[in-house]
Amino acid sequence: MRAGHVPRRDDDTPRRHHHEFTNVVLRAITFQLGPRFFTLAREKRLAEGLLGAWQRAGATLPEEQRLSSAGLTTVFTVRGALEAAVVVLPQPMRTGEAYLVCGARGDDPFLGPGDPDFFVLEADRTFRGNSTERRTRLVRWTRDGRSLDLGEGPLPEVGALLDAIIRVMAIGS
Repeated sequence: MRAGHVPRRDDDTPRRHHHEFTNVVLRAITFQLGPRFFTLAREKRLAEGLLGAWQRAGATLPEEQRLSSAGLTTVFTVRGALEAAVVVLPQPMRTGEAYLVCGARGDDPFLGPGDPDFFVLEADRTFRGNSTERRTRLVRWTRDGRSLDLGEGPLPEVGALLDAIIRVMAIGS
């Protein structure tokens, strides 16, 4: 969004395809697959399955609401005791749409790997006088469907997101 841009009413809500894939389909996949989510990401097989899920999520929507899957990919990484499968989503265009989603879990030296946590880095904005500034918002979803707003997020980059998640997991949320 450019400075001085006056948002239209439809800028205030995420596009349905983007939102439902992220907050319903991908969240369910992450929690249902559990440890397998990380295995698929590590083996570079997660992206293919998610492309199919993106298409199925849009199949029930009117044609004009369906979005391209361009840019949808995955990155698997380990940072210290954090194992992460990051999903890079098609470019967000509205507030509430996600740049990145991360299935993350800690690896306790005594208990072993935990269940996945689900983090979303969303597009957000703030109003400063007559202008609008882009920013991000970090959200953590729980297995039971609660959404925890963790406040302003980092730049929409994988490394910055992982640093933020490590901080959250270290202090709890």
